[in-house]
This record gives sequence, C-alpha cells and structure tokens, in this order.
Amino acid sequence: MSWTHASRRHGVARYAARFVVEHCGLVYLQPAPAASLVPDPRLVYLGDDETGQALEVIGVEMEPDANGEDHLRIIHAMALREKYRRQYEEAKRWRV
Repeated sequence: MSWTHASRRHGVARYAARFVVEHCGLVYLQPAPAASLVPDPRLVYLGDDETGQALEVIGVEMEPDANGEDHLRIIHAMALREKYRRQYEEAKRWRV
C-alpha cells in the first residue's frame, strides 16, 4: 500500500485508513471521474477506524510490485460523507 500526498489532505492518519481497507468487508468499484489524470477505476472502502470514526478511503490498483504482489495506492481518505451513507450501511454486515 502506498499513499499520495492528496490522501492526507483531510487529516486521516495512514493507520486509520489502512484499518478501514483491511476491515471494511465490502469494496465498491467506481469509475474514474471524466477529468481525472488517472483513468483507472477507483476502489471505495467504507468503514470505521479503530476508534469508531466512519471513513471513506479510495484507492487505485497499481501494477504488481517486483515480488508479483498486488499494490494499492490510496488517493483519498476522509470522514464519511452523506453520498456514501447508503453503501456504508450496506457494507456493515460484511465487516470483519
């Protein structure tokens, strides 16, 4: 997992975002915005960090690393917005 500078814009700690990615249970696929410089689809992780704060974390799958392992680049992390509330509630039953 790696992080863009923009992923820290909203003050979410890396460990909190990582916790959501590892425990969200259900991942949503979202197309890239039309004006995006990165055309890859986004993976949307919705869940609570270790303190119970609801977060949205968005990443892009990158080419496998030198060891052939998958690589996720986190491009966005912030407190959950209302636009993701329905999916967040749906994903609750899949959390680990």
